[in-house]
Amino acid sequence: MSTSAADVLNPLARRTRCILLIACLLTVPAVAWRYDEAAAAFREAIATSPSAITAYADLGDVELSRGRFDEAVQAYRQLIAVYPYTYFADLRRRVGFIELRAGRVEAAVEDLRQASELDPQDWHTYHLLGHAYFRLGDRRSARLAWERVLALNPGFQPAYERLHELDGQP
Repeated sequence: MSTSAADVLNPLARRTRCILLIACLLTVPAVAWRYDEAAAAFREAIATSPSAITAYADLGDVELSRGRFDEAVQAYRQLIAVYPYTYFADLRRRVGFIELRAGRVEAAVEDLRQASELDPQDWHTYHLLGHAYFRLGDRRSARLAWERVLALNPGFQPAYERLHELDGQP
């Protein structure tokens, strides 16, 4: 008689795996109307296994899809707190993006600055930072951010468009 990998997992690991699988399936776009169930499943996965780091990001993404910005930011901040590799800039960039979408521009700038310090080669962070500065009315900083985007990714047309937009404004 053979045993599968799931059979040798302890009951807690088997339950966590099941919860995560269900939560992932619930977030498929075809069942997007089931975001409440997906969020609940991810929260249960986190409660069952606080080190299930993918559940935090998935919960953040579900909450963002639901337009629940505070909950999305909270999920990502919890991930940053428990994730052993907190030097990854993309987590901070993601929080900055959510803050920007929520209209909390000052908070977005703070998170995006942290992301740019962690990864000064991440052109996407500078693109978002340019938008945040622009929304704050800081045209000089927006220009510098978008120029940095083009230094890192010369073919990124949206940065050219933003700079052209800045040139056309008084």
